[in-house]
Amino acid sequence: MLDVLKQQVVDLEKRVSQSPLQPAEKIAVFDLDDTLLIGDIGDAVFAFLTLQGLRLKLSWQEYQRLLHIHRSKAYLGVVEAMAGLEAEAVIEATQAVMDSNDSYLTVQSDRVRAPKPRPLLSGFVSFLLDRQYQVYVLSASNHISVQHVSEQWFHIPPSHSFGIQSRLRDGKLTSELTEPVPVGFGKAHSFKLVAGSSLPLITATDSRIDLPLMRLTHPLGLTLWVGDDRIDYGVVMELSRPGQRFFLLDASEQVPLNEF
Repeated sequence: MLDVLKQQVVDLEKRVSQSPLQPAEKIAVFDLDDTLLIGDIGDAVFAFLTLQGLRLKLSWQEYQRLLHIHRSKAYLGVVEAMAGLEAEAVIEATQAVMDSNDSYLTVQSDRVRAPKPRPLLSGFVSFLLDRQYQVYVLSASNHISVQHVSEQWFHIPPSHSFGIQSRLRDGKLTSELTEPVPVGFGKAHSFKLVAGSSLPLITATDSRIDLPLMRLTHPLGLTLWVGDDRIDYGVVMELSRPGQRFFLLDASEQVPLNEF
């Protein structure tokens, strides 16, 4: 399957070379949770901190309830709840869940996957970096975990990885979040702040909440849809830019889902 993805890039670059719409630079943008990672680093870190008995400003039950009511607010609430923690504590929690030999963390009656790099996309990112792509990560998880995972597991520098970021005061996180918050339209805004008028040749995600980012994909470019949720994919196809090219992968990474 990696060879198939590589061929998609070769074909993409051929289209670009033959078109007057050539971009100034080669850029790829990836979501992190359930895309580059199998699992959600924000959920796993929050679960880990909860299991440590820390007195966070949002309980696990409140977070689960908020996810069902307003997903974007839930993502913000998790990061705000870490106020008072030192950045190093979040890094240690991130490292712990990524290194875990267990497949899941159990919080009350909920099982939270311990994230692991998605082998297919890990190899794909390495391929893109070798071909001199500027690779970015935009995530709705906390900024500290996003930067740590992106650098340690995907060799993407902190200057190219962005999550929901808290302001620091006296070395500790606060509940004040910096703008733009990379959720929904905020992801597109975050990308524009770092890339200016440049458009990504490649975007990759698993969620329709990232539609504003997907719509930024260069007219000659490619969007990778990771997952097998036909409802979400149907919504994305209906609302995506006319003519946008998609390459679909199922969660097992074994076959393209172009038969959707």
